[in-house]
Amino acid sequence: MIDPNTCVGAVTLKVADVQKSVEFYHSVIGLMVLGQTAESAVLGTADRPLIHLRHLANGRSVPNATGLYHFALRVPTRQDLADWLHHYGMKDAPYWQGSADHGVSEAIYLSDPEGNGIEVYRDRHRSEWPKGRDGSLTMYTEALDLQGLLGEADRSAWPGMAPKTDMGHIHLKAADIATARQFYVDTLGFDQIIELPNSALFVSAGGYHHHIGLNTWHSRQGPPLADDAYGLAEYEILFAGQDALDATLSRLKAGGVSIGQFGDRHTVEDPFQIKIVMRVNES
Repeated sequence: MIDPNTCVGAVTLKVADVQKSVEFYHSVIGLMVLGQTAESAVLGTADRPLIHLRHLANGRSVPNATGLYHFALRVPTRQDLADWLHHYGMKDAPYWQGSADHGVSEAIYLSDPEGNGIEVYRDRHRSEWPKGRDGSLTMYTEALDLQGLLGEADRSAWPGMAPKTDMGHIHLKAADIATARQFYVDTLGFDQIIELPNSALFVSAGGYHHHIGLNTWHSRQGPPLADDAYGLAEYEILFAGQDALDATLSRLKAGGVSIGQFGDRHTVEDPFQIKIVMRVNES
């Protein structure tokens, strides 16, 4: 069992145009530029980095490969979501994909200029999360009341993404759900929350609705994302302390998983060659 305080950290993307991506994440998403060179950039809030960008020259797109489905920026309150939605609408809602009420959360979906999926959402209080007759957590997809949400927005000058915004979860494209379950649940130690047979899997730590989602909707039996392909380079799993990290590393080693180490960063690949960086949470 993975430590209940485990969460998802920053996401690293390989992009063709760093400057265009920086402008989007700053002006549209509302993140701060925490650092930038000609070849890379880091964006986030005053509290934490959330997005790392790496320039990839002469890359290619592989739509059916495993990798990123979307990453999910979680804002602290419904007011924050309403204010962000109003700001996004004032920018003419570029790369809009849709919205949904999932019972546990309210979510807006879009992409960045290079097609990387993004969710901006807020959680309902855990006491409001829907449950089945057996007491297990459920999620659904219904229409989100966008007009009602916009009606709550503060229409004064928007200061940017709320400082307490974090990476609530990440949703990945997998080649096979059974293989995903074996790694993320049986080996890594996340709790299985919901499985749609041969379609999708949602796992979490500490009773959350999901920290990691995996689906085969566009990637069933697809190839791993190649090094020269645009998209996800890696994502972080953060642990509350060294003991929690060490316990997971021991479990991975016992399961025969190869682990790399670079300073305080420990790296593994899931069965779909998606790179995971594991480290102690410093936030």
